[in-house]
Amino acid sequence: MTDAVIADLDGTLVDVSSILHHVTGDERDFAAFHSASRDCPPRPEVVEAVRAAHEQGRAVLVVTSREFVWRDLTLDWLQEHDVPYDQLVMRIVGDYRPDHVVKAEMLDQLEKDGYRVVEAWEDAEDIADLWCSRGIDVHVVG
Repeated sequence: MTDAVIADLDGTLVDVSSILHHVTGDERDFAAFHSASRDCPPRPEVVEAVRAAHEQGRAVLVVTSREFVWRDLTLDWLQEHDVPYDQLVMRIVGDYRPDHVVKAEMLDQLEKDGYRVVEAWEDAEDIADLWCSRGIDVHVVG
């Protein structure tokens, strides 16, 4: 098994505070939100932690609820901000199940692929609880 860390994207690696208005209220526009995220800054403390984990030889797994349709934009953002990663794991297009269900399945697959996740950075309380319940040391961001 390869020791690994998980980093969430929106609200964790990416500071999306300036674009949250796209996904709050009655008319949520995730396309506008994700499009605007390309110009959002990183959260330096999370990027530094991920870089340190990478330098220590741990695999860096970016695990996000973003749909796969946003893959190129996401890869560009990671490259622009020099975020090391070994895998980018994204939601299947059209999968609207709750994030905690989707991310639990993502973790199951990562474990089957030979990763032992030992640490995670996350901004969503329900996902932080999920990671904790699976024995992962979690750093809550935000």
